Amino acid sequence: MTKTNETLVNGEAKRVLFQSMELIMNNIKANIDHLDKNFKYTQKFIDLVHDGLMNRRRFFLLASGRSAFILECFATRLVHLGAEVHIVTNLASMPALRKKDILIVLSGSGTTPIVVSLLNNYVNTIKPYGIVTITSHPETVIGRLGDITIKLKGRTKRDKAVGDTAVLAPEGTMFEIAAFAYLDAVIAELAIKMGKTNDEMLKKHSQGT
Repeated sequence: MTKTNETLVNGEAKRVLFQSMELIMNNIKANIDHLDKNFKYTQKFIDLVHDGLMNRRRFFLLASGRSAFILECFATRLVHLGAEVHIVTNLASMPALRKKDILIVLSGSGTTPIVVSLLNNYVNTIKPYGIVTITSHPETVIGRLGDITIKLKGRTKRDKAVGDTAVLAPEGTMFEIAAFAYLDAVIAELAIKMGKTNDEMLKKHSQGT
């Protein structure tokens, strides 16, 4: 073990790898506490998605960069629950948004230009049944457009890093991993609510059994 890969923590050498993982895990724990204290917003989110699944509403998911990959993972699980899902990347190739549809937006900073542009175009075209925005900055233009706005804790690319933690979780890593864990947990809540088993969800998997 080289000294370049370890630093002293509480008097003991610890690999940077584990420092990074602990930093991320501590942020997830902070989000659990925060979300628990403000659970009414998550409950509204769960109820909206459940309503969408029960009433065959289409789901449109909008994000950019690494956040888009996280929403793709969420989209996969929604499909496993029986949803019709579209990832919004180019409005020219997307089905028209309907009043009965649901739009979910993920942006840590709440100011991602391409997301703001696509969101404004969509919302100006038609008001969907529900808009959910998930961000660390609910005061932003993206945060304010949500009928339901979920605030997640975690440094985003617009936030200044404190001390040496930037290299352990660069840019929006803290927000992104918190969002990934949160959205998968929402799927778990919905699966239980709908009485879905793992085997039933697996049948929806594109690779089969």
